[in-house]
Amino acid sequence: MGEGCPDKQELQGRLIEILHRISGADPAAITPDARLMEDVGIDSLGFYEILIEADTNFGIRIKEEELLRFRTVADILQHLESLSTNAADGTPS
Repeated sequence: MGEGCPDKQELQGRLIEILHRISGADPAAITPDARLMEDVGIDSLGFYEILIEADTNFGIRIKEEELLRFRTVADILQHLESLSTNAADGTPS
């Protein structure tokens, strides 16, 4: 097991925690199919907070243009998973 790479459940739990902190939304309402703006209440400033939190918490840099394409919590999750998998594969720690 890669030590630095959180598994899918842990990643989702930490993302929910971050989105809850940013938006104040009920964590139970932050499901993978919840829409970021309409359901979770993330505004444009919140998107940038997600960027910063992903870098701080996961060491994952999300490009601004990618971030603005995210519509649901699952969009962010899939992106984080793909990036953390890539980081675990090739990058020496």
